[in-house]
Amino acid sequence: MKAGSFTCRRRSKLPHRSAPWHVRPVTDRGTLWLAGAFAAGVLLTGIPYWRLPYNANYFADPMLLIGFAGLGLVTAVLVASRRTGLWEIFGLMLVAFPAAVMIRVVIDTMEDPTDHNLWPFELIIAAVFSLIAVVPGLIVGALARRFTT
Repeated sequence: MKAGSFTCRRRSKLPHRSAPWHVRPVTDRGTLWLAGAFAAGVLLTGIPYWRLPYNANYFADPMLLIGFAGLGLVTAVLVASRRTGLWEIFGLMLVAFPAAVMIRVVIDTMEDPTDHNLWPFELIIAAVFSLIAVVPGLIVGALARRFTT
């Protein structure tokens, strides 16, 4: 290296934009979009689910079906917006409805510990129904992402 030809390359302390969500700072816009979409998914599916009685056939409830459609729509918009990767969106939106089910399980078992004694199966069933809502949203969002500039 010649004298006087010193160049300083400053490295950014922030991770690259394509870094996984758990490495990016919380103030990154992609992380904030994921958090907002997760909260919207929990509320869209949770509010209709929480208002039903424990022994109701909750997957035949029209409000809950509208909530699942909303979950798919939120997933499609998030994928089409190109804020984060598909796998991050898929994983986070998949657990939105099981998170709402878990909130109800915790609250109901505080009132009566004998309720929800098969809660792991409830979470598995909720994940399957969430999968049915999220996968079409991913497909529609990926198609919109591909055909838009």
